[in-house]
Amino acid sequence: MHFGGAPIALPFFFMTTNTDLWHKTALNIELLDTIAESDLTAVSTMQTLRKKWDVDEITIAASIVDARRRAQQKLVNADALIADSIGVQQATSTAIAIHKAKRFLCDAPVFDLCCGIGSDLRELPKHTIGIDNDELRCSMAEHNTGKNVQCSDVLSFDISKDSFVHIDPARRSCTQRLHGLDAMQPSIEELLQIVKKCAGGCIKVSPATNLEDLENFPVPFELEYIEEGGRVVQCVIWFGKLACNAEQITATSMSINKTISARPDYPSFIKDVEGYLFVPNPALERSGLHHNIANEIRAKELAPNLGIFCSTESINSDWFQQFEILETTSLRLEKVKKVLQNNGCTQVEVKTRGKTVDPNEWQNELSSDSTGTILTVFALRLGKKRIAILTRRL
Repeated sequence: MHFGGAPIALPFFFMTTNTDLWHKTALNIELLDTIAESDLTAVSTMQTLRKKWDVDEITIAASIVDARRRAQQKLVNADALIADSIGVQQATSTAIAIHKAKRFLCDAPVFDLCCGIGSDLRELPKHTIGIDNDELRCSMAEHNTGKNVQCSDVLSFDISKDSFVHIDPARRSCTQRLHGLDAMQPSIEELLQIVKKCAGGCIKVSPATNLEDLENFPVPFELEYIEEGGRVVQCVIWFGKLACNAEQITATSMSINKTISARPDYPSFIKDVEGYLFVPNPALERSGLHHNIANEIRAKELAPNLGIFCSTESINSDWFQQFEILETTSLRLEKVKKVLQNNGCTQVEVKTRGKTVDPNEWQNELSSDSTGTILTVFALRLGKKRIAILTRRL
C-alpha cells in the first residue's frame, strides 16, 4: 500500500491517545484505503464513514494516512509508519539519521532521548533504547523501529557514565516552531546536566544556533550544520567522545554527500566582476566555512558577508554552484531588459541577497517566454553600488 498525493487537511481538533486503538486502526487496510481516497472536508463523506467506523477510528486513520503521505520523500519506512503529521514534521530524515548514526557505532550503552516517532532511533545501533515522556510517541517509536522504548522523563532517567546519548528536544509550541536554545523543551540548562554525566553524544538544535550561543558549554564540542534538499535543516552539537572534530565547525551536505570540518578562514575580496560567480552550498555558508573552500579554489567574495564569490578561472567544486558571467549592468529594470535582449534571452531566474530586489517580481517582469535557455540574473548590492550580473549556470 502506497500513500501518495498531497497531505490532507484534517478537520479534527481532538486526537485520542489510546495506543491500542492506534495499532488496531493501523492494521485496518479497508479504512486506511477509504480515507486515502476520500475528501474528509465533505459532510457527506463523514456521514458515509460514520456508518461503518466510529469517530476515533476515522480520526486516527486520517492522521496516519496524512503522516504517511508527508513522510514519502523523507522516511524509508513511510508506508508502514504509525505516526501523526506533527511527528513526521519533527522527524529526522532517514538519510540524515544514517549519517549521524555512524558516530554511535559502539558496544557502549546508547540512549535516544526524546525519541519521538523513532526516525533517529531506527538507524542507531540495535541495542539503543528510546526514551520519551509521551506514551503514544513511545508506542509509535516501538512499532516504527522494533527497538526497546521506555516511557520516562529523560531528565530523571538513570544514564551511566559510559553511555552515549542522542537528544532531540522539542522546538515547537502549539502554534509555531521555536528557534532559540532557551526555548527548547527540556531547556538547554537541563540538558547540560545530562551532558556532564555521560561519555558523549549529540543534541539536535535549531539551524539558527550560532557558535557564540554555546560559550558556556561545559565540555569540548563540535557544531555541525546539515543541508538537505537545498536547505540547512538541522544543526547538531556533538560533545564528549563523539565530538570527533572538537573546537571546529562542520558542514555536511546530503545533496552532494560531502562533509568538511575546520575553523572558519578569514575572507578575501575582489573588485572586478568578471569570469565566473560561485554560490556556496547552504550548509557550507551557514557554517562559515565557505571562505575556506573559496580560498582553496582562489575565488574571492564580492562584498563582505555577501556569500557570493568571483574568479577569473572556471573551477569545479561540488561545494559551489558555478555561473559564467556574460555581462554586467546597473540594477535598473530597463537596463537589464536591454542586456537580456542583446543576449537573445527570454527566460531568466533572478537571485539576490539581502532583499536587494523582489526576485519573483523581477522574474515576472524580465521573462517574456516559457521556452529557450534560462539565464540567471544576480541582483546585488556591492557597497553603495547596485548591479545586475547576467550569467549562465554551468
